[in-house]
Amino acid sequence: MAQSIFSLVPKERLQEILGSLQEFTGISIQLIDRRGSLLLSFGKTTGYCARLKQQVFSADECLQLHVKAGERAQALGEAYIFSCHANLNHIACPLISRGELLGSVILGPFLMDQPDSTLISELADRYRLEPTLCLELYDELSSLQVLEPQKVNHLQRLLDQLLSSLLPGERALLLQTRQKVYQQSRIGETIRIFKEQESAADLRFLYEKEKNLLTRLRSGSQQESEALLNELIGQVILCSGGKLDTVRTRAMELTTQLSRAAMEGGARTDSIYSLNEAFLRRLQAEQDLDELCMTVQEALESYRSAMFFETDKGNPYIRRALRYMADHYSRHLELNQVAAVAGLSPSYFSTLFREVVGVSFREHLCRIRVEESKRLLLSTDYSLADIAVAMGFPDQSYYCKVFKKLVGLTPGKYRT
Repeated sequence: MAQSIFSLVPKERLQEILGSLQEFTGISIQLIDRRGSLLLSFGKTTGYCARLKQQVFSADECLQLHVKAGERAQALGEAYIFSCHANLNHIACPLISRGELLGSVILGPFLMDQPDSTLISELADRYRLEPTLCLELYDELSSLQVLEPQKVNHLQRLLDQLLSSLLPGERALLLQTRQKVYQQSRIGETIRIFKEQESAADLRFLYEKEKNLLTRLRSGSQQESEALLNELIGQVILCSGGKLDTVRTRAMELTTQLSRAAMEGGARTDSIYSLNEAFLRRLQAEQDLDELCMTVQEALESYRSAMFFETDKGNPYIRRALRYMADHYSRHLELNQVAAVAGLSPSYFSTLFREVVGVSFREHLCRIRVEESKRLLLSTDYSLADIAVAMGFPDQSYYCKVFKKLVGLTPGKYRT
């Protein structure tokens, strides 16, 4: 396994990085493979640990604990802070290739609070330590470095960034794992809260939460929109009893709404249309509830990334028009009517709309209707005639003609 790690990252490079980090922090650092074999070591063993290993713990016990910490770090998708048998703190950072744990970097031991006699007394009670050893351990407490929790968090992120840069191809996988773990915890917390409050059936509350999410997306609020999405998904899962098909339908509806909100926020319509097409297809095919939730989260991030907020004086007017069109696309809409909503003359509005959005007013309106109809085609059994009327098209024939022109398939073929 040593050969596997050093074939991906030169040994000299690891020695340089880990050695410099040890010199800077003063904390011991070890590199182990996935089975716990020691590959590199920097810094001296503290007298405190040396005495415990001589009389209480074996070196193998410590290494196996470090292996488990590395596996836990891999599962979390980031460096992991943990405590050893002796109640000392460490940080484990995984080295991963193609999803396989090759080994881990272990930084520690250290403390996050000033030590006192309780640290020794707890060990003495648990392992029945001799009084002489307890006195020796107490004398060695000064050899342990103390870091404030805030500094430990910074050190955790620093170690994560340093090592992930050595295997850049694995960075995306780690970030995805981390995001998935975080999302699952937020969704689980939401379900727990709403079970306690017994408000899961309050559909009006769901509707308000959804409106708030769309508003946050339009304003570009990343953390708030992500938090709201996780809360909303948690409520949907609770209301549906965790039924995959029900959650899928709501996820597709929400994804389409998010795409429209992104366009209202200034995103280019062509990029949003292609993104929405891809996400609807993925949601339709997904058979795992967790992955389904992750896809909606990915859609939110993609739509937000596609948004732009230019300083061009025309954009505020066009965004106002886009918002109105997104809310009223199923009605009969004329250019003059929407131009009045935007506060511009019809001729100037028409020119500015094409300049900012990239297509004409009529084509954009058709695209909105077609995009919304895709969700109905994939998630309902409504007839083509009913969908055409619901989307604001005058009849099924015109709807099918526009759909094929924009999508390249007839609505019937798209549904199958």
